[in-house]
Amino acid sequence: MAGIEKTHNFNLAKHWMITIGIFLIVQLIFIAVDGTSLEPNMNDSDKLFARLGRWILDSKLFSEWITPYSFPFFNMFMTIHVIAILIATGLYIIPSIFSKK
Repeated sequence: MAGIEKTHNFNLAKHWMITIGIFLIVQLIFIAVDGTSLEPNMNDSDKLFARLGRWILDSKLFSEWITPYSFPFFNMFMTIHVIAILIATGLYIIPSIFSKK
């Protein structure tokens, strides 16, 4: 049984290292691109999805409250990424708290 637990812990540690590594790489790319001419152009057409995206990006949440970057899309993407990591963390922690050993 000890071999199975060590393998599970190794796979779990490997999974979290990959997750955190991807997050950090994306953040480094955002830092390098933010404020330069390499920022992507957002399509401001009259389509519903584009108007909804512009409304979300221009909200106070991504233009005043969460502003590590000057480009609102990077702020939104970072926020969604952090929320996804927190949800995944909760999904790993909660079963381990309530599991019977």
